[in-house]
Amino acid sequence: MIYRNGARMPMQAWAEAATLAKSAVAYNAGTLHRAREAGVRWMVVFDGAGCGWTSHKDADKATGTVRTVEEAAACPISHPRCTRAFGPRPDHAAEA
Repeated sequence: MIYRNGARMPMQAWAEAATLAKSAVAYNAGTLHRAREAGVRWMVVFDGAGCGWTSHKDADKATGTVRTVEEAAACPISHPRCTRAFGPRPDHAAEA
């Protein structure tokens, strides 16, 4: 596969990255759906140390932050092969 910028990537590597991204989005969507059903409004973010909220270049680093379920749903991953996951924080409203 040849990208618009001229970069080349074997089709197998592209397909693997696409599959991993889709499965990560689906996993996080399920987590967020269940949190909503349980009335949880806040999620803690588990991600790579250098991973930004919307991309690696984003200065808003994601890991360890607490985001609303809506924010988490808007950015379930930030890049292909992203390891982002969310954990419910039902106690966060009491801390806010």
